[in-house]
Amino acid sequence: SGFVFADVGTGAGTANNGIKDGSEAGIAGVTVKVTNSGGTTTYDSAVTSADGGYTLWIPGAAGAATLKIVETNLSATLSTGASVGNTAGSYDRTTDSISFGNVSGGIFTNVNFGDVPVNRLIANGQQTGSPGNALFYPHQFNAGSGGTVSFSVVSASGWPVVLYRDTNCNGVIDAGENVISAAITVVAAEQVCLINKVTIPAGTALGVQDIATLQASFTYTNASPALVGAALVVLDTSTAGVGSGGLVLTKTADKATALPGDTITYTISYKNNGSTPISTIIISDTTPAYTNFFAASCGSLPAAVTTCTVSTQPALAGVGSIQWQLGGSLNSASTGQVSFSVKVNN
Repeated sequence: SGFVFADVGTGAGTANNGIKDGSEAGIAGVTVKVTNSGGTTTYDSAVTSADGGYTLWIPGAAGAATLKIVETNLSATLSTGASVGNTAGSYDRTTDSISFGNVSGGIFTNVNFGDVPVNRLIANGQQTGSPGNALFYPHQFNAGSGGTVSFSVVSASGWPVVLYRDTNCNGVIDAGENVISAAITVVAAEQVCLINKVTIPAGTALGVQDIATLQASFTYTNASPALVGAALVVLDTSTAGVGSGGLVLTKTADKATALPGDTITYTISYKNNGSTPISTIIISDTTPAYTNFFAASCGSLPAAVTTCTVSTQPALAGVGSIQWQLGGSLNSASTGQVSFSVKVNN
């Protein structure tokens, strides 16, 4: 008997050491089984309870042979280690199993398996910007357990790339936020926010594209033997295109198809992909054919944008132009949204 537990160092526990200590919680729903040494015969199988506990029964027919206790991880989890309890056995992380010599009538306890959530790096990015300007790609690394993470970024075309730590996770390179130059120590569930700054070289022909590869490498502290996580990779795809001071507009609709009488809401996202603030922004659109105007609005404002007004709009159920005027300035890498709704004609 034993437990499958989250080996993340909760409370006074030590992360990744394969020992259920501190206030490390059990993991429910994990399958554990006892087999012969070759794994060809399963003598018993159990699924861990709400507290992560399990009990297996070894039949007398197993005899005084070498047996295995095998854990099958839940998806998106990784084995860090195990405690062999009073089996006097040995743990193999590769097969996530404990091998031990069976004793007829023996009771083996505290046979525990430690698991942690896998790390995550999100997400791929894709933008278009003017030659000579910079594009800013926000990313997040989510640590499943304690350890050290190292980041690297490489441009396939040799475009200048610089990786910053976004300490307040606001998607903007603020004063005091520095280039990442060393490994970062993290604890379980910690998020490290990043911004990859890609500069499109001046004179780059329109349509030329570059892919920057951002990689995270992770080492789990206290794991024995040493444990290195799988390398995580995201891709930032940058295209040289026509820009207006770095301003990029993207329009989406809330539905792909609509019937007469349906309402469609269009959202226009705006972002400053340039390296300097943009002021005096006017966003213009018009009601599509076979629709009538219903409403227009401004979304939440980015930090330095002080006002947003719908300066032009048709009458209710009318048609025509819609304009939004932004006051203040749109900082580099800042983004916001405006929207309008129409009804499809009957």
